[in-house]
Amino acid sequence: MINKYFLEEPNILDLSKEIFNAVVDENLKIKTRFELISKKIEDAETVNFILADGLGFSNLQSTDSFLNKHINNVVNTTFPSSTNVALTTIAMQANPIDHGVFSYYMYDKLKYGLINALNWNSENKNLLLSKYFNNQSSIWSVFKENNIYASNFQPKNLINTPLSNFLYEEKSTVPYISQEDLINALSDSLFLENKFNFIYYPNIDVIAHVFGVNSEEWIKEIKIFEELVKKITELSNKKSYTVISADHGLTNVPKENRFHITYNENVNIYGDQRSVYINGSKKEIIEIFSKVPGQLIDRSELNHLLPIPENDFIESLYPDFCFLVEDKNIIYPHHLKTELAGYHGGLSTEEIKIPIIEISNF
Repeated sequence: MINKYFLEEPNILDLSKEIFNAVVDENLKIKTRFELISKKIEDAETVNFILADGLGFSNLQSTDSFLNKHINNVVNTTFPSSTNVALTTIAMQANPIDHGVFSYYMYDKLKYGLINALNWNSENKNLLLSKYFNNQSSIWSVFKENNIYASNFQPKNLINTPLSNFLYEEKSTVPYISQEDLINALSDSLFLENKFNFIYYPNIDVIAHVFGVNSEEWIKEIKIFEELVKKITELSNKKSYTVISADHGLTNVPKENRFHITYNENVNIYGDQRSVYINGSKKEIIEIFSKVPGQLIDRSELNHLLPIPENDFIESLYPDFCFLVEDKNIIYPHHLKTELAGYHGGLSTEEIKIPIIEISNF
C-alpha cells in the first residue's frame, strides 16, 4: 500500500531548509514546516553539513557505530530515493516535482527520449541547459549574492559535470581526492573562516552497491567514515555544529530476485530500478511486469509520492504509470545490465529513512 501521507511527513527538504536558515541572516530565512534540529545550531560560528551517500538510518542502526548515539531525528529522503534527486532538492531548496529532477533516468516525451539524469552525459540531451532549469537559482547563489562564506567539498571526479555545474557555484566548489586531502582542505585558514561547509561523501554508497550492506567491506567503510567525522568535528577552534545525513539507504537484493524484462518500442521504461516509471498501454505494461513482485500504480496514486505537475515542461517528463518493485527485488530494463549487490530508489524503510546526526564542539 502507498503511504498517502508521504509528502506530509518530515523529509530531506525540511532538514536542508533548517540548515540553510541557521546560516543566513533573518531577512533570508525561509518558511519551515517542522523543527528537526536542535536550536543549538543557531549559536554556531560554522555549520558543517555532511551528506554521506547511502548512509540510511536502518543501515546505520545495524552497526555499533558511535554515530548512532548522535541521531536526533529520522526523516524521509526524496521519492525516488536517488542521489541526483536528493542533491538537487538540497541545492535548490525545492521539491523534486518543482525543480524537475525526479529520477535516475528521465524520459522527454517531446524531444529527447531517454536521458541519464545523473550523468547527463549526452550533450544533445542535457535538459539542464534548457530555460526551465536555467531560471532556477540555488542556495549557492544566495550565499554568493549575500557575501556568506560557504564552500562545497566534492570528490574531484564529480567536478565540472553537468549536474554539479547546475547545482553549485564554480567558485564555491573545492575538489578533494582522498580523506587526507579533504581534511587538509578543511584545515586551510581560508575555509576555517567559512560560515557553511557542505561535504559530499560517496564511498559508503559505492561499497554498498558493490559488496552489499553489512558486508565486511561495508563495515570497514563505516569505520573509516567514523574517523573522518571525528576529524572534521575537531578541526576548528570556533563554535562548529555538524549535521550528518544521507540521500538514501540501500537494500541488498539476492540474485534470484533480479528480473531482466523485455519490451518493445511502444513502451518507455525509465526512472529507477525499484521505482519504475512507464509510458505506454496499461495492458502491455501488466504483461511485461507479470512475473515481477510489486504494485503498478497510475498517476492518481503516484500523486501521493510525486505530485502531478501543473507545468507543461515537467508534464512532458512525468510518467503515465509507476511500478513499485517489492522489497528485496529489482528489475533491469534494456538500458541497465550491470548487476550489483545493493540497490536503492524504492520506498522500503531501508532506502527511504535517513538519519539526522548532530555533533557540536561547544
